[in-house]
Amino acid sequence: MHQHNVIPEVAAFTPASARNACAAGAGRIELCSGYSEGGLSPSAGTISYVRDHVSIPVFVMVRPRIGDFVYDDAEKEIILRDIEFCKKTGIDGVVTGALTPAGSPDKVFLKQLVQTASGLPVTFHRAFDLCADLPQAMEDLIECGVRRILTSGGKNTVPEGIDTIRSLVKAAGDRIIILPGGGINTQNVKGIIRETGVSEIHFSGKELVSSPMHPKPGISLSSCGEVSDYNWYASNIEKIRDIITQLNA
Repeated sequence: MHQHNVIPEVAAFTPASARNACAAGAGRIELCSGYSEGGLSPSAGTISYVRDHVSIPVFVMVRPRIGDFVYDDAEKEIILRDIEFCKKTGIDGVVTGALTPAGSPDKVFLKQLVQTASGLPVTFHRAFDLCADLPQAMEDLIECGVRRILTSGGKNTVPEGIDTIRSLVKAAGDRIIILPGGGINTQNVKGIIRETGVSEIHFSGKELVSSPMHPKPGISLSSCGEVSDYNWYASNIEKIRDIITQLNA
């Protein structure tokens, strides 16, 4: 496969990041909030703003809370309501995931979800990597009508899971798109595409942004970690551009 045919999808965690990704030449945006939480649903205002200001396809993350992907009835209803909102707002696709306690796709709910999306392609996100049997999970998702799977091959990063990704791509054929994401950068992107034969890739091109505000000592509104009240992750135009340049080299 020629590398210039590969579609670069950029995960954008802020509205400004979505605009940066578009300006840098992304083929598609996965719009989320909460990078530090692994990606959560963005707000209604964010979704409508990005749709108004970004000319490329926008897929929206639909994940109502942090933690696992075993959802109760209220959470499932929220997911379906979010998908309805995305349809009304002119969004191009949704990214979501739901599992059973045993670690397989929640097929009953996913079939309802795909039906609710009705025409919007559904990407199953990296909840896939938590499944007990990845090849079987892929078959389940095909049965449910899911269009693509975002995966790092059941490992923390794509380079670690590359053998599994390669085998999933081969088994998938043209039935579902395998979208590798997790740990992709300028150094490894060409090798990953060459070794797997994928037609799309997913990355964030992120950088840690610092607040212009002077910190107030003795109080923190966020839990400890590398992200605090005074910094967050955003997409960097140059980082995104550099990865896309590698695709076209």
